Amino acid sequence: MKHIFTYYKKDCIYLTTLIFIFAALAFFRLGNTYAPETSYTAVPENRDIVIDFGEYLDVGSVSVFLGHLNTRHFSLSAFNEMTGAWEIINGDAIAESVFAWNQIDIGYRLRYLGIVATDDECILNEMVFQASDGSLLLPANAGEYPALFDEQDTFAPVKTYMTGTMFDEVYHGRTAYEFLHGLTTYETTHPHLGKELISTGILLFGMNPFGWRFMSVIFGILLIPVMYLFARRLFKDPFSAAAATALLVFDCMHYNLSRIATIDIFAAFFILLMYYFMYQYFLADSAYRALIPGAPAASGHPEQGKFPPEKVMLPLALSGISMACGVATKWTGVYAGLGLGVLFIWYTITHFPKKQVLRLFGFCCVFFIAIPLIVYTLCFLPVVGYTPYKGLIDKAIQGTRYMFDYHSGLVAEHYYSSPFYEWPIIWMPLLDANDTVSGNTVSAVSCMGNPAIWWAGIPCQLYVFYRWIFKKDKKAGFLCISYLAQYVPWMSISRITFIYHYFPAILFVMLMMGYTMAQIKEHFSWGKKAVIAYLAAAALCFFIFFPVISGLPVDKEYGLSLRWLRDWILVL
Repeated sequence: MKHIFTYYKKDCIYLTTLIFIFAALAFFRLGNTYAPETSYTAVPENRDIVIDFGEYLDVGSVSVFLGHLNTRHFSLSAFNEMTGAWEIINGDAIAESVFAWNQIDIGYRLRYLGIVATDDECILNEMVFQASDGSLLLPANAGEYPALFDEQDTFAPVKTYMTGTMFDEVYHGRTAYEFLHGLTTYETTHPHLGKELISTGILLFGMNPFGWRFMSVIFGILLIPVMYLFARRLFKDPFSAAAATALLVFDCMHYNLSRIATIDIFAAFFILLMYYFMYQYFLADSAYRALIPGAPAASGHPEQGKFPPEKVMLPLALSGISMACGVATKWTGVYAGLGLGVLFIWYTITHFPKKQVLRLFGFCCVFFIAIPLIVYTLCFLPVVGYTPYKGLIDKAIQGTRYMFDYHSGLVAEHYYSSPFYEWPIIWMPLLDANDTVSGNTVSAVSCMGNPAIWWAGIPCQLYVFYRWIFKKDKKAGFLCISYLAQYVPWMSISRITFIYHYFPAILFVMLMMGYTMAQIKEHFSWGKKAVIAYLAAAALCFFIFFPVISGLPVDKEYGLSLRWLRDWILVL
């Protein structure tokens, strides 16, 4: 009993420490807790905005914080009091990013400025003018447009990820906002559960960078106990479980995806959770059999002819529910589900008599087919389409058809895209944001793996595959099949892909590394010290790259010095 308590105490200490470290890092400079939220709507009947500065001034620029409609066009004109006519300064000024400050240069001496929104509809949350020297200018007639000039204190002269959206937040964060306000849904290329989760943070904290990223941080944190519990079940040792989980805590991509309002961290969480529960099903069945003296696998023992007890069925049901949430977040959950199917069939037909196999298959039809279909359909509830739907089922069918057509027919190029075979070596990181703060100081957010973890993971994968194929190690087999289910499907994808698509697979690489570290610790007297030294090196590598993955202002030369591979562009 004392031995068990000591192990439990170690578990609590390890897990609490790892969660605290990651939470502190993830919430550090997550984003502003404020942003313009009141809005002015320009429509064809009311598209002209006339600004009076009260006197002639050198107006340098106007910064526009867009609402949920992207890429709005404007015509800017100055009034000539000598001729009594408006003279066009810029006939096609553009503000592109939603929920972010968009600067439009003016560079003109004037008193009256005319701004015409040339789209059918334009949502403006705030407008800030700056003089040529950068000082703020408040129009004399600001009171005529209260929604445009009531949140001037939210303006940030320096625009970074802290002040607005970055990368795909312009899709997922925007759609989460639209769900809350019953607006036409913009992002319809993925299922909607992830965006609904993002909307929870917005509901709690408002439509600001902190609000739309909050739930990503929460799920990034929740991945840590799932990883720890998974590793604990696999290796039955607190230290080895903590070592594997520390890899997650100090992985750069886990950190990045936990701090951006996209759906990938949610999908990864549900994928790891579904495999954790499937492994729990294996363990629970083994424990159940141990209670039946002299009953080997598939022996036909009378007790084994009964439907398995709740403790065996519960983890299987939870695995199916987790898969349902994964599929309702992103279709990569389907890939993961195929891997679950392989593992389930592999284990079940080799451990259960025929009658129980049929009953288990029937049970799984409910939890791995029916429930996922229900959850997937329900995730379409908040969707508002451009055309009416006949009902929720029709909405889900049409939405699914559109997603398939979009992904199967997508022809696009992106500088930071990379094929599947480049992911393990981090050949092409993805630059989510890059902004000049001042002089040679930049704020950059790069999506990449921790080289000390990802590169070391490659030989560990080979070792675990060796243990599975040549030593018939079932734990190694479980990990290999789980990994392949997240990776192999991408080999047949023809559309552009990015390095973050590898993240669900790297979770299982970390467990493979945990497996390898557990073997080293067990078989070598110096093994534990070697593992600790390696983990320290991995943590050090994380902090070396921390400035360019966190958006922390850093000297551009430092970012350029981190170009360890030819195609790495971590700052601009």
